[in-house]
Amino acid sequence: MKRITIALFAFLAMAQTAWAQSAIEDIRKQYAGVKEMIARMEPEQGWPPEYYHLKIVQNLPGTGYHEENVRMYFTDEEVDEIYPPHKLLFVSSKYNFAAREFYEEYLFDNDGHLIFIYALTPDAVDEKESELRFYLADGNLIKTLVKSRAWGSDAPFKEEYSGTFCPPAYKPSYQTYVQYAAKFKHLFKSIDNSTYK
Repeated sequence: MKRITIALFAFLAMAQTAWAQSAIEDIRKQYAGVKEMIARMEPEQGWPPEYYHLKIVQNLPGTGYHEENVRMYFTDEEVDEIYPPHKLLFVSSKYNFAAREFYEEYLFDNDGHLIFIYALTPDAVDEKESELRFYLADGNLIKTLVKSRAWGSDAPFKEEYSGTFCPPAYKPSYQTYVQYAAKFKHLFKSIDNSTYK
């Protein structure tokens, strides 16, 4: 009986790993497709640009000048309408606090579910810059990849962690990014519902 139970657990673990790897490959393909779509929106490429751009400029206490640029890329729902509703595909957000620059990306699947988060974030305490990648499927985190380098360095990022769980040090960041993704979806719907169709 023990052998059967161990074999069953081993089989389930291998099946889970294969499923997660397949999901990650699908996410990477979709990410590459969205990046290609965005690159084609350049005037020389001939595709008309189609995205929402929100620019925020303000003076924040303690850090001074703050600028944030959010771009939301979308596509049309596949329905038989002259002006079909839009669905959010990708969000990029670039902003600063004092001299520190932050950059984030959020990728959504065709059903509007968050499937990928990328963040480039400087850490003022540790004086390092981190690249964070979170892959999700069915609302669950399936892979975390953390790379870092000294802040302000041109050196390549070095891998700190790669695995199925989120290290405790990065869990608050992950949860914050998931909240930001939900806010961006809400913002997109508000803008999309307010524009001429």
